Amino acid sequence: MANTTVASGYKDLLETPLGKGVVYAGTIIDRNFEDDMLYYITNSTVLDELTRCGQVIQFNKPPRVGAWRPYELNQKMVSDQPTSDSFCVTVCDMAYKSIKIDEVSIYRACDNWDAYETGFLNDAWYHLSELWHSNVLTGMQLQVSARNLGKNAGRYGNIDLGSIGNALHLTPDNIVSFFSRMRDVLQDAGRWYDGEMYVIVPRAMHTLLLETMFAKQLCCNTGESVLFKGMRASDVLGFTVIETDRIRPVVDPATRRLVYPILAGWNEAYAFTGDIIKARLKEMDGAFGVTYDMLSVYGGGVIYPEAMAKAYVTFSTDGVVTRP
Repeated sequence: MANTTVASGYKDLLETPLGKGVVYAGTIIDRNFEDDMLYYITNSTVLDELTRCGQVIQFNKPPRVGAWRPYELNQKMVSDQPTSDSFCVTVCDMAYKSIKIDEVSIYRACDNWDAYETGFLNDAWYHLSELWHSNVLTGMQLQVSARNLGKNAGRYGNIDLGSIGNALHLTPDNIVSFFSRMRDVLQDAGRWYDGEMYVIVPRAMHTLLLETMFAKQLCCNTGESVLFKGMRASDVLGFTVIETDRIRPVVDPATRRLVYPILAGWNEAYAFTGDIIKARLKEMDGAFGVTYDMLSVYGGGVIYPEAMAKAYVTFSTDGVVTRP
């Protein structure tokens, strides 16, 4: 096979076994990535038309007229004027991906090119999805109503949802009570909607939920919600349970246990939209090659902060951290 000069700094496919004439055996199975959960935890319809950076959408809060006044005979009435408020959500985050490929590489790949192209485009989409998920989960944690988190949550401040330095330690004996606390906080705020509530938990909770299911079947609808083949609870006290590895713990220096944030809420509380607004396949200047260029716009924000709640927990099924 004739040698082909490759531009400096670019690893060409010709240097791989594929380019040297070795029989192509396919691509090894990639790691198993999570399904997209944004559909289940965000309101994507209200921002659906916002596809240009810097666009703003305004939400108007319902007008208020205040409480009724006591009436006395022959008194002169005092009139109340309706008051209203509004707030805006801006979609202004942007990201791009540019991938370069030498045309000789495409030629040498022959029938295997379509699979290779699909592979790197899928990987580009995966990393964009990770960026969006990070944006949403960070925004949610920062924009929960102050009355729906901490040791004094709820209408009367009598519900303990834990804190980073004093997390709730969950066991099979109290995990049902924990989900009840999260539900009570949202019900106190007037933001409980049957069939539309979610709770985002780390996979570390899986074992604890299993132990609880077998010990206390009252927490779950075992006929419909517990999938015994997969041993997962999809519904607990009205919450759709979403497991994810994207919730990162911190180590409590006093107990050496991992402390996880738990998010719960109404699936209309947080608005988000994201899209690839521009994509092009362009020939490279001064070289026999092409670039795949993609531009994404994304963003959002909280609409109903009182419709989300956050807790900090540790799990009895987790071991103690021994490494720094």
